[in-house]
Amino acid sequence: MTDDMATYRLVVSNPPQNGVDADEAARQLGLTPEQFRGKAAYSVPEVWFAHPDLERAADTARALLAAGCKVVVLSSDRLAEVPVRHRVRAFSFAEDGFVAHLDGSDIPVPYDYPVVAVFCRPREPAPDLAAAMARPRRSSGYLSYRDRILETAPATGMQDDTGTEAVPFLDLWLMHGAEPTRLTISQNAVSFAGLGRVQPRAASNMEALVGSCEDRFGQTRVDRRLVGMRLRFRGGGPRPAGSEHRRGFSFASPGLHALLAAVSPGFEAVSQPELSTRLAVLTRQPTA
Repeated sequence: MTDDMATYRLVVSNPPQNGVDADEAARQLGLTPEQFRGKAAYSVPEVWFAHPDLERAADTARALLAAGCKVVVLSSDRLAEVPVRHRVRAFSFAEDGFVAHLDGSDIPVPYDYPVVAVFCRPREPAPDLAAAMARPRRSSGYLSYRDRILETAPATGMQDDTGTEAVPFLDLWLMHGAEPTRLTISQNAVSFAGLGRVQPRAASNMEALVGSCEDRFGQTRVDRRLVGMRLRFRGGGPRPAGSEHRRGFSFASPGLHALLAAVSPGFEAVSQPELSTRLAVLTRQPTA
């Protein structure tokens, strides 16, 4: 953590939410029951409450748990950490483990290794949203969060294949030691020859890869909560006509923008898939 960062305790949803007392949960978050039901139906982990005081966050988490919600408490500095992203060029399934083929090296992953796999396949954005996402963002004196991820990736000369937020990817997080190893398989930048039978459509091959990982690592270790995730518009100007008001700490909300900016300089530029992937992983191994 740098001197520019503030530490917050985050109460993060851990979907799915079932059997929740919407009236009580809504009261804890300053929402109406109808507004909370919309949040509870969202399948992607998101920040529901944030406060610099651990006890205040813990009290809110306890009240939400008592109302039947599934939440975890996380420290914001863990969310802002940027692990080295190893880009997987090809892969193979051996008898005893998965092998990620990188530029110039291989990383074997035994099937019994502690792994959390997150499959992110956003819903295709509407044409107007896609055009808005493609516009250059305002520059700043800090590296954007996306640039920081690229900066910490191995210097392979690889072209950035995650610049389009709608591109599906599978992240394998190898949980060992103080910092996990992150293997990223982008649908648009990997050879699917390791599947044995390659299909004409990249999306079909990606789905087959995820299914093969579930078969070998176990379904409980593959997180599909980011499949079908709706990408939210994030712009610097007025909201487009017909767009919904973003409450609390939902993505593209003023509250989340301010929170991320306070956590780390430039962190507010993090993409929605990247933030959601980090939250999905952290809800699998929560620590305040």
